[in-house]
Amino acid sequence: MFSWNGTEYEFIADMIGPAVVGHWIAPGERDVPDSDEYLKVPAKSVRAKNGRLSFRFLEPMEETVYLDKVKLLAIDHPVNIEVNPNERFVSNPPFPEFRVIASKNARVPAGAWDDKGHDVLPLLAKRDRHYVTDFADEPFTGFATLHSIELDLGNWDVNQPLRLLLGGYTDYFTATSMYAANQAGIKVIAPYVESQDPQGKWVRIVEDMGFPAGLARTMVTDLSGKIPAGARRIRIVTNLKIYWDDVRIDQTPEIHDVRVSEVPLAKADLAFLGYPEEIRRHPASDTVYSYGHRSMTGPYARAAGNYTRYGDVKSLLSSSDDQFALFSSGEGVDLEFDPATLPELPKGWVRDYFFYADGFEKDLDFYAANAFTVEPLPHHGLMAYPYPDGKEYPLDAEHLRYEFDYNTRSRSDRMPAILHYHYSAPK
Repeated sequence: MFSWNGTEYEFIADMIGPAVVGHWIAPGERDVPDSDEYLKVPAKSVRAKNGRLSFRFLEPMEETVYLDKVKLLAIDHPVNIEVNPNERFVSNPPFPEFRVIASKNARVPAGAWDDKGHDVLPLLAKRDRHYVTDFADEPFTGFATLHSIELDLGNWDVNQPLRLLLGGYTDYFTATSMYAANQAGIKVIAPYVESQDPQGKWVRIVEDMGFPAGLARTMVTDLSGKIPAGARRIRIVTNLKIYWDDVRIDQTPEIHDVRVSEVPLAKADLAFLGYPEEIRRHPASDTVYSYGHRSMTGPYARAAGNYTRYGDVKSLLSSSDDQFALFSSGEGVDLEFDPATLPELPKGWVRDYFFYADGFEKDLDFYAANAFTVEPLPHHGLMAYPYPDGKEYPLDAEHLRYEFDYNTRSRSDRMPAILHYHYSAPK
């Protein structure tokens, strides 16, 4: 997702990574997707262009996107307050509910060490893309050996909320790497949290803390009521390749000086937008994209099937109704929001934004379900894809009309193996 910052379309982050469908988890088991996400777009990254707030939401990789709804929220708050959405990638429902997390004077931990005893507090003291990286890789994409980060929370007030604001990114595993790791006896260990009791014993207090849902961003995890009074040491343990950039401890009571306003969607056009230049930092999986440097050709294949025709898709993206804008590699939506009705900012306040996307995506991965075809279409509901008999994508008149009216752009770049055949001319 890119936002117009007055000079260029600035890369913010990837989105709806937790909404992948058909992802292989274990023999006979697929993931349950979390279909919606709020992503913070800081005030400095949004400027009006011809009176509108302009965004680009596109697919630069080998994936199929089923985008159902977009929304933009203006989050107004005093300049000394930080706001973040209550977001993180968790393995299973219940998924995080939307809340604005308002923080004031969040502080760095009193100490931080990796599991080799190295002091990593200098790496975690500020968000600067200098990550904690001293863990060993497994030979499977997205996997590392089991490792941990230990934090000294310092003195904290048991009568106030206790949250961690964690900046970083995830070098994602794939369905294929998950399958291969499983064959080697290695399973995903989602980040969990342990607390050290007075006797020095580590006790697990959070089973699934969650992790950043893709490229660099801030996630929130709530530890309120989970750590015994007086305990100071906690540690985060996982075998996933998660690169932590900064950690802060937030004990802010509820703040009421936050104003949330929706910015009306004014335009949504589906088009071929090209392939933004991929810029790899250190580690190489820390990726950003340059929208201003795009290629009109790319190396990627696409799933076979019917995609949404190019042009106006505003009606498709105005509500979550399983009527998607369907697109793939090199394609995306040109979005504009009208800020004319937003209230005036009080003196000493700032306006950040939360960009909302609801939808699904499918990887072109051999071990993903129905990876090489657009259909069967996904739909909302806490079920693993592909769906059981009787739970398929709805075929009522409204959804059939949507498919006939909008999904008229057929592609056959990839066909499923079951449809491949060899033709021999009759003799």
